[in-house]
Amino acid sequence: MTASTQTVLVSLLLSGVASVGCEQREPLPDLGTIPELALTDQEGRAFSSSDFSGKTSIVDFVFTSCPTICPLLSHKMQQFQERLADAEGVQLVSISVDPEHDTPEVLHEYGERYGADPARWRLLTGDATEVNRVVVRGFRVAMGEPEPAPGGGYDIMHSSTFVLVDTEGRIRGYYPNEPEGTAELLRDVDRLRTGR
Repeated sequence: MTASTQTVLVSLLLSGVASVGCEQREPLPDLGTIPELALTDQEGRAFSSSDFSGKTSIVDFVFTSCPTICPLLSHKMQQFQERLADAEGVQLVSISVDPEHDTPEVLHEYGERYGADPARWRLLTGDATEVNRVVVRGFRVAMGEPEPAPGGGYDIMHSSTFVLVDTEGRIRGYYPNEPEGTAELLRDVDRLRTGR
């Protein structure tokens, strides 16, 4: 191989690397705007759609007596809170799908179990009709009625995905509670924060 051929090959390789490095990623989808809402957090403070303004938000749906998926979701939110501790303008929001039981006081106690910082992680409840409207029609995720659970108590069918909301209150993605999904969620949080 001649020196000039080697130079051409190196140039081609470098230009390929450069083009990969400069490749533009598709923008995150705009999946609709969150609805107007009037809920209450674990400290008894009012929470409305304006509380999403100016913040990148990770939202999930739980209920405090849930014995199965909810502790896993809340543990993951606890990890997000730790991982994003230095991330300005990021908040976590958990909406109870059992508002008749999950009063602010109950949510406060539940939040303490997971080290929820009320300044960064808001656990929300409210009127049952309002919660159903916000969850199903607003965030466009599933939510069922309480049903008896095997072994006693009750269960409520609900979404186990995380929802990403941008600073303008637009839904930008749905992410499953699995390693690949949560890793993608954190990458997309960073994209929204940095504008990349």
